Amino acid sequence: MNQALTPEQRRYQNRVSHLQTRQQANLTRGPKGVAAVWWDQARAYAARADREGDPEMWDHLARTLENWCQQAEQREQQRNGQ
Repeated sequence: MNQALTPEQRRYQNRVSHLQTRQQANLTRGPKGVAAVWWDQARAYAARADREGDPEMWDHLARTLENWCQQAEQREQQRNGQ
């Protein structure tokens, strides 16, 4: 027998299902498409947390992106012999 889901559980299931559908649809675009889906998802998580009183998720996302950009810059410098 299936247990009834709370509204929060149902919303979570819907979000997961939507993410999986978008990721599958974007596989044809390769890593660029998958990255676009993750970028949208990251912003959605941060915005939702902010609405629920947890603005620190934006800070965490910003630090993660800063780290990624620093690594990308280092790789670029290595490619250019600097």
